[in-house]
Amino acid sequence: METEISSMPKSLYLLRHAKAIAGGILGSDQDRSLSKRGVRDAIKLAHKLAKKELLLDLILMSPSVRTISTGQIISSELHIPHSHLVVNENLYAAEPMDLLKVISHVSNKIDRLMIVGHNPGLMNLASLLAGKSLSMTTCSLIKLSFDFEDWHAIFTERASKFNFLN
Repeated sequence: METEISSMPKSLYLLRHAKAIAGGILGSDQDRSLSKRGVRDAIKLAHKLAKKELLLDLILMSPSVRTISTGQIISSELHIPHSHLVVNENLYAAEPMDLLKVISHVSNKIDRLMIVGHNPGLMNLASLLAGKSLSMTTCSLIKLSFDFEDWHAIFTERASKFNFLN
């Protein structure tokens, strides 16, 4: 099997979902929707990203309602086609190694990848890739830039630079 590699370095955007409503004892955690504040925060972030003219090739989202809603708000403002939004079951309650596996299987044609997920896995992955302890509150977005052109290198290389976008 031949793997196509883009000649562009890779950018990984890790977005923790916006604030969700509190969960009840009878409700499923995956079914928790965004709170009013969460919707406002996601829209505010989406406007900021649109002003920066952020381009994304693919958005992978956890199957929870709150991550899908956050991803849809961002993609709508950035005019990203629905075909570039993908729900990945392996992102729910994922640990850093689970997240690395998902990322490593992304097509190398994708240069700008966003993952919309959950803490603590997302924050721990960001810290691992940045090489320093980072904190991610709800609706936090971090961009990690890499010098490699093959997503499989995510297992062995740290980000060449990183910054929060909100």
